[in-house]
Amino acid sequence: MILKKNSVSARIIRKLELKKFYFGNFISWKWHRPMFARAFKLGVRMNPHIVITGESGGGKSNACRLLIKELCNSGSSIIALDPNGDYLGIADSINADVYDSSRYGINIFDLDGASEAERISELMTVLARRLKLGHVQSALLKKCIGYSYWIMKARNRTPTLKDVLYTIRVFEKRSGGSELRILGTLFERLSLLNTNAVLKNIEIEKVMKRNSIFLLSTLHTEEAQSVYMEVLLRKIYSRMMGSGYSRKPLYLIIDEARKISGSRVLGRLTAEGRKYGIGIITVSQRAKEMDRDILSNSSVFLSFYQREPSELNYISNFIAGGNELNRFVEVKKAIRNLKVGEAIALDTKHREPLILRFGLAEAGVTSLKYFLESAALKGIRERDMIEKASLLRFKSDDISNAIDSMVSEKILHPHEITEGTISGKWYISNPRNSAEHDLYANLISKKLSEDGIRNEIYNSSYGPDIIAYSRGERIAFEYETGTKNLEETKAMLESRKKKYGRVVVIVNDSNYGKYANLEGIILIKSSSFFERSSKEILAN
Repeated sequence: MILKKNSVSARIIRKLELKKFYFGNFISWKWHRPMFARAFKLGVRMNPHIVITGESGGGKSNACRLLIKELCNSGSSIIALDPNGDYLGIADSINADVYDSSRYGINIFDLDGASEAERISELMTVLARRLKLGHVQSALLKKCIGYSYWIMKARNRTPTLKDVLYTIRVFEKRSGGSELRILGTLFERLSLLNTNAVLKNIEIEKVMKRNSIFLLSTLHTEEAQSVYMEVLLRKIYSRMMGSGYSRKPLYLIIDEARKISGSRVLGRLTAEGRKYGIGIITVSQRAKEMDRDILSNSSVFLSFYQREPSELNYISNFIAGGNELNRFVEVKKAIRNLKVGEAIALDTKHREPLILRFGLAEAGVTSLKYFLESAALKGIRERDMIEKASLLRFKSDDISNAIDSMVSEKILHPHEITEGTISGKWYISNPRNSAEHDLYANLISKKLSEDGIRNEIYNSSYGPDIIAYSRGERIAFEYETGTKNLEETKAMLESRKKKYGRVVVIVNDSNYGKYANLEGIILIKSSSFFERSSKEILAN
């Protein structure tokens, strides 16, 4: 059999096979090297599920990248839950959308076809386990969530985490003693899930139709990652049950599956996914921590190097699958001696375990589109964006094409600045307001920081765009695009003057005349603001 050097399948090679030998009445098991190297292919098996386990550094993520590429090349779609950024480097090669979990939110309180009572019951199961809540805490949180649903129903929407946190604060004002302390604890624990992911909600239909990678490392607490993963899987399960069989196979890659250990939804997906064309690739350092339904319903089990005694015994016994001591000993010895990139495979297609060698998966440094979206989060000039992407060895044509594609998909929003030192074409990703407004808000904040003035971007209908602090004074900074009605602007500024020591209004040069007659504020053209010292402006 001739193996093509550059083919993905050729990089997963069957190296050794466990064979039975007879010496009279004595049975021995030994690893046998086949005469010809053969590629290990996924092919057709009893079900599409795969389990990958082994210690850190053994090659699990590399193997997973190879499997993902093979699946995509064979016509399957993938959704990868990536807690460590291990799959960013292959995103472009498989044409995957990358979702930064800190910017693409999942509302854990969405009903997804369930009733309010059903959703609250499911949520309490998840939150009680992930946040380690006791019975009294769970009962009180359930009451707060139920009240939030009742209030938001009148507004024709489901509550968000922000709404539930606000409800807890309301309950605190009406409580005392031990209940007040419990509510305070609930607020602190629930705040761990508040990722500020309010810019853009994911579209689960789009996610399931295309290759998608969810980057979870930007969620800085394990609780937030765990809940995000579990709620996303519940949405996929709900969509699967509602839409029926998918003609195009879909694989879910769940890395660091221990983060959702105990989750019933993963067991359900594994048990029922095959009927709907969904396969699960579960990756974990410890097989003992996995749900038994996952292990029993997976056709391929891959074990990389393992040395922890109880885990080693568990895996060896699982792979040996019998009472023959010699077989168990040979498997255990092989696992202890595996090199980086080697694994023992147990699958339903071959009668005996195999030792496989995984080649190195070709991967870039990161995803170009993800890099561009991240670089433009607070706004970036086009020439700076291209220069930074070029340093990562992305080609100029690829950069230009990616920018055009992301503008058409409304991921990047362009704005041309024509005056002053910051003139040029700028991009900002996923602005809350207009591209011009949010771009200037970030640029003003950056300029204040460079001039040594502490500030924070507020950018909310309840407050100014920026709050600056100078010599014990709170100063409100507003950027006006000129599109708002002048009377509304005057009313807003009057409100700001009552709460802040001074109000600074920055406007585009072409709109300066529109605001020239406003009183009680510091009015300045944008070109002038960026050419002068902020301290000098505030000193006058």
